[in-house]
Amino acid sequence: MSDNWGDDGIEAEPFDVDDEKREPGRLFGIDVAELVDGIARPALVRALQKAVRDVASEVVDAAVTEQLDPSMVEELQLQAATAARRSVVAALDELDEEPADEEPELYFGSVDEFVRGYLLPNYRRRVDGQRVLWAAEWWKYAEAVARLDALWRAWEHFRQDAQTGMSVWFRDHAEHHMSILLSPEGPFASAGEGKNRENTNEKGEPLPYIAPPEGLFPDVREAV
Repeated sequence: MSDNWGDDGIEAEPFDVDDEKREPGRLFGIDVAELVDGIARPALVRALQKAVRDVASEVVDAAVTEQLDPSMVEELQLQAATAARRSVVAALDELDEEPADEEPELYFGSVDEFVRGYLLPNYRRRVDGQRVLWAAEWWKYAEAVARLDALWRAWEHFRQDAQTGMSVWFRDHAEHHMSILLSPEGPFASAGEGKNRENTNEKGEPLPYIAPPEGLFPDVREAV
């Protein structure tokens, strides 16, 4: 083979096949007749199967049409409609019988139990009664009760998500509401240090807390 270099690259010489060495009926060592036979037989079977199906379908259609008079067709339609209605009714009954998704049971029974059992141990901030405010008697402040109740309800929801629930709760709920509650402009603005500094604490201590009057926050789980 010679290398001819031109403007368009290399020009290769044609590939020569030695006709004297080629076996009759074979090409590149492949039996052409055997290859064709392997392709033709499955194709023939598929063609015959289709032809038989078409003929059988025509025969069956003709036989059924011959046997069905108008009264039988009407009866079949009536039976089909009745069966369809029964199926729909049965499916609707099954849907009615399926129990509705039950609300998960509350972990805490009241906002006060939530404040005592979760918020105070887990959300500790230094409260000096001047720059950072909190009221031990938080239950006397309507806005504080509303925000803490919202925090509790959100916590009950997000605790069901074992992966990111608590992270979302802290980021989107706890940090938002607690920053307002602890602010000098928040609902505890008039609380100050309180009598005997009851509204203050030291670093690392829980937020100040005085229990509300008995019965002020009944356990809602007992009412269900």
